[in-house]
Amino acid sequence: MEKLLKLATQAADQAEIFYNEKTMDELAFSDGKLVNCDSSLSSGIALRVIKNGRMGLAHTCNLLDREDFLRQALLSAENGMEVDFTLPHTRDLPRLELYNPAVEDVSKESLIAAGNRIISYIRDRVDAQVNVSFGYSTGSVGILNSAGTDLHERGSGFFTQAMLVFPGTGSGLLTFKTGRCPLDLEDADLDELVELFRLSKIEIVPPTKRLPVIFAPLSLYALLSRFEAAWSPVNIHNGVSPLCGKLGERIVSEKISLTREPFDLELDSASAFDAEGTPTRRLTLIDKGVFSAFPTDLNYAAKLNLEPNGCAVRQSLEWLPTANAVNLVLDPGDVSLEDMVSGIKEGILAQFLMGAHSGNVLNGDYSVGVSTGFMIENGRITGRVKDCMLSGNVYETLSNVEAVENKALNLGIHKLPALLCKDVSVAGK
Repeated sequence: MEKLLKLATQAADQAEIFYNEKTMDELAFSDGKLVNCDSSLSSGIALRVIKNGRMGLAHTCNLLDREDFLRQALLSAENGMEVDFTLPHTRDLPRLELYNPAVEDVSKESLIAAGNRIISYIRDRVDAQVNVSFGYSTGSVGILNSAGTDLHERGSGFFTQAMLVFPGTGSGLLTFKTGRCPLDLEDADLDELVELFRLSKIEIVPPTKRLPVIFAPLSLYALLSRFEAAWSPVNIHNGVSPLCGKLGERIVSEKISLTREPFDLELDSASAFDAEGTPTRRLTLIDKGVFSAFPTDLNYAAKLNLEPNGCAVRQSLEWLPTANAVNLVLDPGDVSLEDMVSGIKEGILAQFLMGAHSGNVLNGDYSVGVSTGFMIENGRITGRVKDCMLSGNVYETLSNVEAVENKALNLGIHKLPALLCKDVSVAGK
């Protein structure tokens, strides 16, 4: 790496090397039968150069010829994006405990036994297709640049999940846990899953009208993805975001506070530095309903005359870094999910949504199908909704938040509680 950086620094005005490696083991049961038991190893290097004010990128999984690799990056820069930023010199960052050695002790045999236990527990209580999966990984990521930055982190991850599939469909009910060390699904988790599955045998087509809707944590992505588009610094710089000029203004209910938490070790993307070597920091994007900040990378922070706030991410080595707010935490409220349900005379509990990318995403519009959801009548769940659509605009829907659940679910990339929103447009068949 050091030799490659030295070569690149001599040939370009600025240079950056980003590298990663990851080992992943996965094990899956489908309909109670073991169908997958894989291990994989991936690694790669990305070289970003800036020369004559233009940026270029090359990537490889196997660094055999440094000079040829550098030539590819320089060739890319000849016709690359015009940029005007300086790579950071980052050092003395806090050390985050992202690696748990207990992951190294996990065996496929132990997971097969755990999977069979989960399947037997569920099938003793309900007749259903049971899918169970596990995954665990270790990996490292590093970044060096011509400004003197030399950063490296090692981490681990683990997830386990169980799904009950609705007969004749690809949808169902899911429970899971994720973290940095081995985790098991407890009986209480499975009992809740089984109880909801029993209720799902009653299918109800909801009325077409405005109703209160509880957006469970896994369904909230359909709403939050609208913010990702709106607070993108690219769209703000280009003046096409509905959030342009609205910093400091209330955009949703004061019950909503959304923060990027890079130091929450339970979340997958916890890190002391971002994909460009900029130090990460806690960043409140929405503070009690007020639009307070948006993520930036080096490029668009310079274009917008702002300080970069450590939100650069790489979708993969093939992509240039872009700004995005991962590790989002929505502040919990003070109402339990049970109390939310009991207070609704007629409404919907949306567990999973489909078609999250439909509609005018940038404008905040959504029109999504409820793949897994339940009808609430007179304060109790009476059955699974069928042929149900939800539509609206995220700024309107999240301005009508009546309650926020008193606990947040760790989804790996975010921690979210359920939200109860009034007057959501519901369409039955």
